[in-house]
Amino acid sequence: MSYEIFFTTKAEKQLTRLAHTDVKKVIQKVGTLTVPLPQNLDIRKMVNTPNFYRLRIGKVRVLFEVDDKTQEIWIRKIKYRGAVYK
Repeated sequence: MSYEIFFTTKAEKQLTRLAHTDVKKVIQKVGTLTVPLPQNLDIRKMVNTPNFYRLRIGKVRVLFEVDDKTQEIWIRKIKYRGAVYK
């Protein structure tokens, strides 16, 4: 059974604020997320936060959470590198 991908309303709003070319890249890369996490994507586990990960797509960072109980991937934040970790 595959994991379903969801965007929070905050993440959807942040996605609309990106450049059009970056939006295309983000949608394409997020669509390829699976569990176990693909090795060909630049994904790192976030420190001190269980089940949270960072996906790097050029200058854009996508912070997401993997929920193994409900088999869901929640996209929490989508911003450019300088602003995403604040």
